[in-house]
Amino acid sequence: MTEKIYQYTLYAVLSITAVFSLFLITSDNLSPFTTQASLHRNIVSIAPEVSGVIEHVSVSNGQKVSKGDLLFTINADSYQLKVVQAQAELKQAEESYKATQQQLIAAQQTLGQRKAELDNQNSRYQRAQSMFKKGLSTAQELDDTKTNVDVARSAFSVAQAEIERIEAQLSGTETNAAIQLANAKLASAQLDETHTRIVAKTDGVVTNLQLQQGSYITQGSPALLLVNEAQTWLSADFNEKGMAHLVAGREVKIAFDALPGQIFIGHIESQERAIHDADNSSGQLSSVINDSRWIRDQQKIRVRITVEALDPSLIAGARASVSVSDPSSWISPISSAWIHLVSMFRYLY
Repeated sequence: MTEKIYQYTLYAVLSITAVFSLFLITSDNLSPFTTQASLHRNIVSIAPEVSGVIEHVSVSNGQKVSKGDLLFTINADSYQLKVVQAQAELKQAEESYKATQQQLIAAQQTLGQRKAELDNQNSRYQRAQSMFKKGLSTAQELDDTKTNVDVARSAFSVAQAEIERIEAQLSGTETNAAIQLANAKLASAQLDETHTRIVAKTDGVVTNLQLQQGSYITQGSPALLLVNEAQTWLSADFNEKGMAHLVAGREVKIAFDALPGQIFIGHIESQERAIHDADNSSGQLSSVINDSRWIRDQQKIRVRITVEALDPSLIAGARASVSVSDPSSWISPISSAWIHLVSMFRYLY
């Protein structure tokens, strides 16, 4: 009796082993399975837009923050001085503009005077010509009036040129280039001052915080990281033989290493259509590697998977095993049993 029990037990173990061995051999072609999957979340890198000494850190590691919350501040004294300087330069440009406008008014008055003088000299010259024809004046007197007309015309031209010069400075608008430049400089200085307060651009959790009050930070250097838990997906690498089953919308079953005994349902969102070629990354000549092995490693295809009812305790980078479900295939029950078995194994390792 005991021998029969051992015999039946051995047959059962061998049968189960044979079935799962057959599953592992055929799974890539009928129901792709992989243990190379990890959880991803969007990581927001926070970098200041100005340089300076960190004055205050308003968050702690692991703290949840909302969009607009203050993260840290940079000493703003130097940027406030730049704002004051820009304001002074703007005021100087505006005063200079007003002074130029007054110069234009004065030049226009001078032009009127020169016009009157020119008209007067023209009248005198015409009278001198009439008197010269009648013999009542000399040629010298006529020449003198002609010279006076030329001098008056020259003075009138100079006055016109002065008005044109001033109008060019004013540009014919309410403000000139100097004021526009001063306004732009002031706006830039004010913007830099606001950038000394670094706020969160999105909701998230502060991670790997290493900021220290009093340390100097440069513009554009990463200061801290925010993990956006609202955007989560699973990246899984399958053998390329199962490419026909890795289509958008296909249901998958997921077993996370961190949560043994639990199975999560997900769906394939998309499939990456290219991989990095390490041997030809710069577009130059390919590096050919001779391989003496008869069986070489298979190429992997990465897919993105959305997970339903994801446990919020899982961290970004959590490892998982994934099995693609195909209800129409005879191997589907074995695939489901296998992923549950893998999940149970996570209690042990």
